[in-house]
Amino acid sequence: MRRPCSQRRAVDEAREAHDAGARRRALGLVAAVLAASCSRGGGGEQDAAPAGAAGRAPASSGAGAGQVQRRAPAAVKELEVRKLSPGAAVTIDGRLDEPAWQAAARTGPFVNVGTGREDPSLPTQGEARLLWDDGFLYVGFDVSDATITGGFPQDARDPHLWERDTVEVMIDPDGDGDNKDYYEIQISPQNLVFDSRFDDYNAPRGGPSGPFGHQGWSAGLTSAVTLRGTIDDGSDQDRGYVVEAKIPWRAFAKAKAAPPSPGDAWRMNFYAMQNNGGAAWSPILGEGNFHRARRFGRVRFAGAGGEAGGAGAPARDAGPAPAGADARDAGSAPSTALPGATSAAGERPGAAAPSAPTGPKPGYRADPPDR
Repeated sequence: MRRPCSQRRAVDEAREAHDAGARRRALGLVAAVLAASCSRGGGGEQDAAPAGAAGRAPASSGAGAGQVQRRAPAAVKELEVRKLSPGAAVTIDGRLDEPAWQAAARTGPFVNVGTGREDPSLPTQGEARLLWDDGFLYVGFDVSDATITGGFPQDARDPHLWERDTVEVMIDPDGDGDNKDYYEIQISPQNLVFDSRFDDYNAPRGGPSGPFGHQGWSAGLTSAVTLRGTIDDGSDQDRGYVVEAKIPWRAFAKAKAAPPSPGDAWRMNFYAMQNNGGAAWSPILGEGNFHRARRFGRVRFAGAGGEAGGAGAPARDAGPAPAGADARDAGSAPSTALPGATSAAGERPGAAAPSAPTGPKPGYRADPPDR
């Protein structure tokens, strides 16, 4: 039956309206899918930098001023270290009580390696002091630790000190932070030494148990330790320990110049460690483990009078020592001086120490940790 023209027009208009509505719904669905995809992140400027990118944002593509750029990488710590005055002397006895040490550059309190902030919850706290002359780099550590742990045989060579209590110095003489030809030195409360040289970031490495770097390298250092408490004795509460060392410049054969000249800057970092974690002078901020040289602080060498050889603005001193951290303050715990050690000779007197205690590891490590 043939419909009147008016009915045919009404049917056609209804079909067209239905088709238009379907097209609108389909377009809306596509737009929603695209919006959801963009919201999940497609490589935008606010995305986190990829691993190994040192936190740098890519070059601008000419987008508008409203585009958000990634934050610049956090600055590393800096410290100006003055040369020993003529006639000044430092005796390596683990006490840091000479006038030269009282006037030495100080790092200030170590910080959480992940956040860069002081963290009283960490079981080890500390600071370092630095001096230098034409023969040696002098390093002093003052560490707060309520449970001083050793646990290694006293004649051990290159023991894995980071597994218990130790201080650590990382040194990149070129000062460029590229992890090429850097050095690691650890000294424990037992006055044992681990020292090694690395060609590149954590390399060479023999496996999970080492060797780590070129362990045949020796710093040839002289060190001494004073305890504020008793080592490997859980019946009392300790207060910490002091490490004092002098490292001959001749040990740094890969350095462009050793000793340095006023105005030269080397990259260094200092740690107070326990069970493969700890606190640092210059924080790592998640950019690797304790070996990441681009996160080492800058140590600028100055003359005895503060002259820097015209090499630029002086570095920033991190501040005074924490209250009550004087190495001479033994308090209620007795101080025990351990004899000096020369790592080149490898002769460290004393009987074998008891085994290290076992138990859960603390949750304050770098990511990943030192090893």
